[in-house]
Amino acid sequence: MTEVDADGPTDSRLRVPDRVIDGVRLRWPDRAEGWIAAAAAELRELCAANGAKPRTVFAARYGYVVAAETPTGGIVFRSTPDPDGPLQGKVASALADIGAGPRVRALITTATGTWTVMDEARPGTPLPHADRSSLDPVALLAPIRRIVDQPAPAPELPSLIDWLRDRLENDDLADLAPNTTVAPAEQREQALSILDQLALDHVPGLCHGDASGWNLLADDTHGWLLIDPRGVSGEAAYDVAVLAFKFAGNRTDRAIVDLACHLTGQDPERVNAWISIAGAARI
Repeated sequence: MTEVDADGPTDSRLRVPDRVIDGVRLRWPDRAEGWIAAAAAELRELCAANGAKPRTVFAARYGYVVAAETPTGGIVFRSTPDPDGPLQGKVASALADIGAGPRVRALITTATGTWTVMDEARPGTPLPHADRSSLDPVALLAPIRRIVDQPAPAPELPSLIDWLRDRLENDDLADLAPNTTVAPAEQREQALSILDQLALDHVPGLCHGDASGWNLLADDTHGWLLIDPRGVSGEAAYDVAVLAFKFAGNRTDRAIVDLACHLTGQDPERVNAWISIAGAARI
């Protein structure tokens, strides 16, 4: 993260991090340059409108994320050129409405991207940086438990199943986590068969879609909160699967899966099926 002066976003250091620029140029080359050129000026306008003084720029993968202080508390400005940004904002608002994510103050679509303005989680410690020996599993899984049986927030949300199928069928998948490669064809074919079976009784609902530890933050007031959702409809069993899979170091740990399923009321067999898919899709 980069510390910045409190006088406002005119400081030359308050800029889109190079890592984000590189990632955006690779992922959305037709949208990247306009978004990069506009981001700082748009942030300046948002800070003025909210009486905000920027404090920290976070090195996110594909977004310009800035924490700031306001007279009513800490807030976070997040901008992305992702064409699905407005859909992600709808999911973020739905999570906030049920207490599973930070309060969303505004969703703003510009000519180059989407801004989400939300309350800041404090201390905002992500799960990978938390002391595992002191973790309360009930509190940790509370935000996902709140998702269970919630309806999808918008009918136009694309399906998680379609999104995963696209990843599994893509031999040249570029959107990969660091130090990972595309899964072997045989593994992906097996995952596609499992996905087809899950689709038979899948009921689209509210789903975070990317419940890795980095998107689960500690908050002194509200407990654990989910941030940065995908703009998809899905199911809570998938969120349980991703969290358990990532928590166990990208593998299946039966004890972790069983506990997570027990605390969220999900079927372990279905969650394990989602874990197989998530592994093959390189989530």
